[in-house]
Amino acid sequence: MSEPMLSGYDPVLRVLHWLSALMILSAVLIGLRMTRLPMDNDADFAAAMRVFSIHKTIGVAIFLTALLRILWAFARPRPGPLHPERRIETFLAALVHWTLYGAMLLMPLSGWLYSSANPGYAPILLPVPQVLPFVPATEAASDLWKSVHQVSAWLLYGAVALHVAGAFRHAVIDMDATMARMISGAGTAVPPARFHALPAALAGLIWAATIAAGIALAPAPEPDPFEALDAGAEIVPPD
Repeated sequence: MSEPMLSGYDPVLRVLHWLSALMILSAVLIGLRMTRLPMDNDADFAAAMRVFSIHKTIGVAIFLTALLRILWAFARPRPGPLHPERRIETFLAALVHWTLYGAMLLMPLSGWLYSSANPGYAPILLPVPQVLPFVPATEAASDLWKSVHQVSAWLLYGAVALHVAGAFRHAVIDMDATMARMISGAGTAVPPARFHALPAALAGLIWAATIAAGIALAPAPEPDPFEALDAGAEIVPPD
């Protein structure tokens, strides 16, 4: 029995793709802006916390949408590459896609963990847990997940930039049906995409390296002076 030929992505995957793109753009723009908001008085602080809440809410929505998108992509057949003879290009495209999937999970999840380590303000405006279990509300946990969140942001920026560059090449240089497959579901009929372990494994290493870099770049926790007292050390008062 021959394989079914596919010309484009199914409607659910197309909606999830463009919804993810819109939410990522919104979260990044709000995130860059909210760190510059004034907090000089109670009114400014309250306004800033509302913006933080919107940013957190979009981030959690990105995580849930990305999770659904990945599960749907595995459950439904997707069209294979239009140029399978370009082996290196096909491999790099798969690597970028896997890296992007991981970044779309890692960046918002680390932000959610960062928020869980700082409970009590700027709530998430979705019916989800405000605080994830097993996350201590400590300065060390906050600094760690903040660092992972920041490093994973750069991973997401890089993966998105490569993804957009690839789409631009297909549209302008190759002038093939790549964009049409994701916009209207139309295009050249090709066999379904096959899973290849190597690009997925390499992307997994990139995700792990991103987490490790975030942990390594997190500031060291300040020593607790009371622990020093318990150990018998002398506390020297400041001049």
